[in-house]
Amino acid sequence: MARRKCVPEEWLREHYPKGSIHDTLDAIERDFGWRPSKTAVYVRASKLGLKKERVCTERRGDHAERVARWSKMPEEDAWMDAHDRGQRTNELADEFEQEFGWRLTRGQVNSWRARHGRQPHGRRRYGGRPRKPVGYERVSKDGYIVVKVADEADRAMSKDNWRLKQVWVWEQEHGPLPKGHVVYFADGDNRNFDPANLVAVPRRAVGLLARMEYHDAESLRAAVALAMVRIKAKDVEESLPSTCAVCGRRFVAESTYRRKLGKRPVTCPDCLAAGHKASGRKRYDRAEMLRLYDSGMRPLEVAREMGCCKDLVYKAIRTEG
Repeated sequence: MARRKCVPEEWLREHYPKGSIHDTLDAIERDFGWRPSKTAVYVRASKLGLKKERVCTERRGDHAERVARWSKMPEEDAWMDAHDRGQRTNELADEFEQEFGWRLTRGQVNSWRARHGRQPHGRRRYGGRPRKPVGYERVSKDGYIVVKVADEADRAMSKDNWRLKQVWVWEQEHGPLPKGHVVYFADGDNRNFDPANLVAVPRRAVGLLARMEYHDAESLRAAVALAMVRIKAKDVEESLPSTCAVCGRRFVAESTYRRKLGKRPVTCPDCLAAGHKASGRKRYDRAEMLRLYDSGMRPLEVAREMGCCKDLVYKAIRTEG
């Protein structure tokens, strides 16, 4: 078996901090006659605790001299607010470097402008692609058609001037799409943009609709109505008080608490905060069940009193009989 090639540690400590990673790879190939991958060199340097010195080469490109945390740089932030006149990023970076002694990158300037809503519109870099006209359509990575509805985005550095075509067509017919809704193709064809084929569906019903069958707008609306009935029934069931398996107190779990657990909780928040948690399946007192049943209570009432399901009560009664 051939011995694995490895750069000597002393050589790496001496040469790795200087230059870019490509310079290091070139030096290894020159001195040892073979060229490793960048990942192998990065991993080896990380294990040795080695870091690159800050360099500005053509290969490294626009590299930041330091991190620009504007929330912790009030003086620099105020200077940017006073001197940003919409000039080119390189010009603003030159002025900033003259004032503070270190240079901003293009990304840092654009980040500051986006944060303050100062991103200039209507400008593209030299050699960039021509702008697409309003109404231009393209296919997204998910296979849906998106359409350009405005020349510029309302929010800087966003793409809200591009909309899903089915949403845009639906809004032309019915107005703004309600919050928490998506637009479905009733016949399943994502190229059929007939307004009669587009139906607004609550996001909460999407999971249930995946298990239902529909073939047109009418059947889709019926499926949505059935899904919402089931969702409302589940909400009502989860809003009923539960019995804590630790302290026995009745409590109503908050919706966020239920979503976190993914099921109906059996331990109240107070017991959880105190470090108590019901472990395993709770054992119910069968003798107490029978005593309550013999006192004239119905099985459903016994189940509610004991905090269990009525099937356990029926099982205890059958076993007794």
